[in-house]
Amino acid sequence: MRKFLTLVSFCLLCFILNAQQKTFTDITTLKMQHVGPMMDKNNDVDGYYLYYQLDKLKKGMREYAIHMLDNNLNDIALKSYVDSKNTVLADSKFNNHALMFAMINLKEEQYKLVTFDRKGGQGEDVIIPVNKKEMRWLSYAIKAGNFNLLYPVDNKGFLFNYVRDNKKIGYGLKYVATDGGTSWDYNSPDDIKEIMSVNPIEVNDEVVVALESSKKSALSQTVNFKVIVLDINTGKLLFEKRFDRENNPRLITNAFLTEDKELVLLGEYFEKDDNVAKEKSLGVFAQINSLEGKVISDNKVSWEEKIDKMMPVESDGKNPKRGYVYFHDIVRTQKGTYYCIGERYRKTVSLAGVMGVAVNPRGGSSMTQLTITDAVVFEFDNKFNLLNIEVFEKGKSRAPSLIDVGSPQLNAHALKAYGAFDYQFTQLDTDRDRFYASFIDYERLKGEENKYAFKSIMYNDGKLSEDKIYLNKSKGKIRFRVMPAKLGHVMLLEYNKKEKTLDIHLEKLNI
Repeated sequence: MRKFLTLVSFCLLCFILNAQQKTFTDITTLKMQHVGPMMDKNNDVDGYYLYYQLDKLKKGMREYAIHMLDNNLNDIALKSYVDSKNTVLADSKFNNHALMFAMINLKEEQYKLVTFDRKGGQGEDVIIPVNKKEMRWLSYAIKAGNFNLLYPVDNKGFLFNYVRDNKKIGYGLKYVATDGGTSWDYNSPDDIKEIMSVNPIEVNDEVVVALESSKKSALSQTVNFKVIVLDINTGKLLFEKRFDRENNPRLITNAFLTEDKELVLLGEYFEKDDNVAKEKSLGVFAQINSLEGKVISDNKVSWEEKIDKMMPVESDGKNPKRGYVYFHDIVRTQKGTYYCIGERYRKTVSLAGVMGVAVNPRGGSSMTQLTITDAVVFEFDNKFNLLNIEVFEKGKSRAPSLIDVGSPQLNAHALKAYGAFDYQFTQLDTDRDRFYASFIDYERLKGEENKYAFKSIMYNDGKLSEDKIYLNKSKGKIRFRVMPAKLGHVMLLEYNKKEKTLDIHLEKLNI
């Protein structure tokens, strides 16, 4: 599996002059996932937030700090927050004018959604009851790698996704408005006869696009998928589309709205009657729909007939007939073309698994693995006709499969949540004439020690180029993390557990 999956063990080798720096002291407990950037819908970083424990109080209470900084690391707000030791921070997100923390307290059997504005002012908490059965299924969903709790809606609110105890198991979507708008709920039926879950794949200031899955039992190998599209302002169902095995089996991985308010669904298509959970896909597709559900266009691109012929040989010298691409992000440029940013992968036999020493993220053994190689960028025109494919060389990463008999696509979709891929983030400038897509690469170098590199693929003046800075492993009690920063920069966090200090550095990239 990919070394240092969440980037908690990297530091920059190169030191760049005039880097901005800040140090925090007396931090008794810090988890790196509780530090995050405050980003808008273009992933432009406006600042940072930190959530860390300050002190242990009487009667099982704990004092935490919620610290907000601007994108130059200047203080914006510092808020003291007191809660029970049984309360655990599960997720946190920023929506460009408010910060939300999703808390879970198993003893009190509740979720608590806690909101702060940019100045640290606390809003009214939202309480959602949760029972042990729901928490058990939530744990299963998180381990499966296809479940997130919080989704920010730029300048409007937050969407909270959770498990509901119906007749079997269902889901709940709760929208909490932070702009004075209407909050709403959208839930699976109370008397469902199947196990149902939902995975939002696009949440914006117009719609929620979610992939609803259902199966008869926990052990069933047949999963039915349906795309549901909701109005973000009201929670009203705008339309739904089924992609059943008997009719039109597809795996939807990305969705977004065009400037003309048309919904684009991206993913992989299969042969009729194929089981998406087991079979290999035939290619990728882009389906454009109106917000009433009418299909405007449906473009398919075959792996074998077109993509394999356009794609250069992999940098490791292999070019299997049926390789795959996992797309992480889609960028629309100023000239109207679309760039899909992804990584190549294929399913291979795991030598460590054959020897019985490979352990997947669920703690089980795996005989197969995903071998992840180069970064790729697909260019489409405004009608989603494939124009070009560019490949950027990158070292191999390996991730033990969650299910040996599962399809490569479903394994890739689930393993993405565990950090198996090398992709980090994409940032887009406001004029849409430049973007950066960043990866972590493990370079195997001849005659010297292998190194990690922070690589950025840059689109500028209609062309793609690449640059990098080298990273190094941390040692001892110090943990590191690389995070996005204002355009053209990167932020490095260094937490010294022994000294209870956190140093943060803002570094300028050489691009």
